[in-house]
Amino acid sequence: MKIIKFLILVSVAFIGFSCSQSSFHNAQNASDPLDQWNEGPAKTSILNFIKTVTDETNPNFIPIPDRVAVFDMDGTFLLEKPNPVNFDVIIRWMVQQMSGNPALSQKQPYKAIYEEDWAYFDTLGYFGDDGLYSILLKATDGYTEDQYRDAILKYFNVVADKRFNKPYDQLVYVPMVQLIQLLQDKQFEVFIVSGSDPQFTRAFCEEAANIPAQNVIGSTVLTKWVETDTGSYFIRVREFVEPINDEAGKPVNILNKIGKVPVIAVGNSAGDYHMLEYSKNVPFSLQMIVNHDDSVREYDYEAEKMKKLCQDNGWQEISMKKDFKVIFSD
Repeated sequence: MKIIKFLILVSVAFIGFSCSQSSFHNAQNASDPLDQWNEGPAKTSILNFIKTVTDETNPNFIPIPDRVAVFDMDGTFLLEKPNPVNFDVIIRWMVQQMSGNPALSQKQPYKAIYEEDWAYFDTLGYFGDDGLYSILLKATDGYTEDQYRDAILKYFNVVADKRFNKPYDQLVYVPMVQLIQLLQDKQFEVFIVSGSDPQFTRAFCEEAANIPAQNVIGSTVLTKWVETDTGSYFIRVREFVEPINDEAGKPVNILNKIGKVPVIAVGNSAGDYHMLEYSKNVPFSLQMIVNHDDSVREYDYEAEKMKKLCQDNGWQEISMKKDFKVIFSD
């Protein structure tokens, strides 16, 4: 009997200790909602902005309906090297098409993919005839929306990044996901505004970054509604709904889909310039760039160029090397 009482006391003490530890951890999170960020100008700018615009006594207070934040995806909260993930998906599908029709390997852009001549795409840019957006149309022409979604989900289940050995839907930046969560807690409506196909992004964004499917804006492939004796469905057509959601197309699509100027805009490249500048069309706003300057934990590319772009335009730089405690989850 004494032994039983002793075990009960030990169990109660352990539970009490665990609860106190959990409470302590929660208190830490409450006192520092960006605990995956290092102290520095970026973290300070974010917290100060949120504190200001949610304080009803502050002249820069922003009412809840106007708290709109927009985030680019590739390179802003999702890994985009060695290729943007949507591009990687397309390449794999085009390889499959060549296996069924070898003659395609002698025609561009299939030839460049067959020979792994990635420099070919660099010379074209995203908007060229055989550029990223064009091959998205070629690779998915004739897919139903269900077929396209199922192919994307299969991709995330079977393909892993060679360097990090993880599926791409798990290679989101922890500090950026934490920032999105903080904004949502403060009653901001957060949208993804990406050059990628929105149907691609919707396949994983809710689970990976807590962004609902209806809050995704992207480069939309035109679909046609088809009715048959056995059912009805959408089928993808080799054409984009204009404008393509990149560069100057982003503000246009934000206006058309959201109808409000965002008060926070976050990107990572010159392709986000117009979106960030558009967000200055409100009295009080915050623009930020995720700068890829950490070759050890991620990649280092265009770091000096983006640093200068931030300085020239009054945007807040987010240095992955200096500002992120971690980059990917364990």
